Amino acid sequence: MARRLCGEEHYSPPLLAVAGFGLAADRPFPPAPLSTDAWPTLLAAARKHRLLGQLRAAVDAGAMPATEMQTEQARAVHRSVLLRVLSLERELVTVADVLADAGIETRVLKGSAYAHLDYLKPALRSFIDLDLLFRPLDFDQAVTVLVETGFTRTLAEPRPGFDRRFDKGTTLRDTAAGFELDLHRTFVLGPWGVLVDIDALWSHADPFDVGGRSLRALSAQHRLLHACYHAALGDWPLRLGSLRDVAQLLPRVPAAALIDQATDWGVQAVVAAAVADSTRLLGLAPDGELRTWAASYVPTRREESWLGLHTHEGKTFAAQAIATLPVLPGLRDKAAYLRALVLPDDRYTAGRHTSALSRFRFGLREALRGRGARD
Repeated sequence: MARRLCGEEHYSPPLLAVAGFGLAADRPFPPAPLSTDAWPTLLAAARKHRLLGQLRAAVDAGAMPATEMQTEQARAVHRSVLLRVLSLERELVTVADVLADAGIETRVLKGSAYAHLDYLKPALRSFIDLDLLFRPLDFDQAVTVLVETGFTRTLAEPRPGFDRRFDKGTTLRDTAAGFELDLHRTFVLGPWGVLVDIDALWSHADPFDVGGRSLRALSAQHRLLHACYHAALGDWPLRLGSLRDVAQLLPRVPAAALIDQATDWGVQAVVAAAVADSTRLLGLAPDGELRTWAASYVPTRREESWLGLHTHEGKTFAAQAIATLPVLPGLRDKAAYLRALVLPDDRYTAGRHTSALSRFRFGLREALRGRGARD
């Protein structure tokens, strides 16, 4: 399966204009306020694509024509999202303190880190959950510490040690506070995640403050690499807010350094796809060394196949997991990985599959769907 190009038809023209607002994009805004039917659709789409900050900014600046009622709605919805963001950041500080007391170092990923380090104002970058990166050797302890404070796992690991050795990570939920905490070992499930130089991610950190507490994010270069991963391999159709993250970070990182690191890791196709899609869909000028390189990059057949696992409506974790097996180093790792997938612990299958055979059949169907689905 080859990578599919995400077309403009997946988004309304006003949403594309909002996504590029403030970036010297050439996407035109409508000449008059949207109709009473079209406005709620734009508001909902802006929320879905994490663009409420850009929508409010465009309305406040007069770039996006809006009635008095629409202006107030844009501001009210954005305020409600910011209240949620502030609540999540309080939780983030609490979690960081718990982990620090346990001697566990972490890096804040995406939302809060991007908002404080890479956007003109933090209010322009909203988020709905928390993401933290851990060293593989600290991963099991981090889960244990957080579960002891009241978090629950959304899904058990297939076998002990699978998280820290093979998986992207795991998700914990704080039911009382009503939010999810994503614990990451690497950027993504599948072969692209195996190629990430995990040790390199810990070589440098950029500090930022939340509520008087100093937290640490990845370096700007690694934040951009992660943003490229999330933009190219995340939601389908592509989330415009993720493409906006790529565009926000591009000026902060020397093009040659990013291309060199992507080449060292073997992930040029991911970076090229994210940069090219961000340029195209946000309506940005295709100039500069990195954008020129991205536009001319031709992925190999294997790279096309790996990208294709993420670029259709029917993509599945099963297909991505199976594609991981050939790129794992060493027969011992391959055997342990395959055993965990084929013969997982009872805790992993409880409430999901009635037998090993039913799980196998389910996995086979999901793998085939993930590799061959057509929209």
